[in-house]
Amino acid sequence: MQKNKKRKVSLATIGYAFREIIWPRKYLILLGLVLIIINRLSGLVLPGSSKYLIDEVITKGNSDLLMFLILIVSISVAVSAVSSFFLTRLLSVEAQHLIRLPVSYFDNTKSGELVSRIMSDVEGVRNLVGTGLVQLFGGILTSVIALVILININLQLTILALIPMILFALISLKAFSYIRPIFRKRGEINAEVT
Repeated sequence: MQKNKKRKVSLATIGYAFREIIWPRKYLILLGLVLIIINRLSGLVLPGSSKYLIDEVITKGNSDLLMFLILIVSISVAVSAVSSFFLTRLLSVEAQHLIRLPVSYFDNTKSGELVSRIMSDVEGVRNLVGTGLVQLFGGILTSVIALVILININLQLTILALIPMILFALISLKAFSYIRPIFRKRGEINAEVT
């Protein structure tokens, strides 16, 4: 029963966050997602160019390709830097202005809980809409692209590489299920102390 209650609260919280925080800024977040795609794809150019550097330039002595690789890598680094700058400006700065609590909330809540909530919730929302969203989506995108490339290179080696990653994911899930209640209790203690 307690687990279902926690799940409902969690789903209600996610629904509230989506409805009140993310959906009104859908165009801003969509622009951020486009910038994330550009950023991650441009970040994959440098490791991808090393194949041509070793196979064509160093091994075969193709110096014309070296100048082309330098140009392509320079452009991709510039695109990556510019997109990272705009992502930070766009999402992190916007996330600073998201929390708007009703006046009745301030009337009905202890000052220690208010201070604790203001200090931790604003940071949590900023991470949700700002850098956390960028890292989550960017990590997923990079992982999918890398997985497709690895499967095309060698399926058996890809499967062997995935086995330790799956084990690590299972261990992490177990560890987070143990740590999550500790962090929840820490927030309650922080509110009481404040």
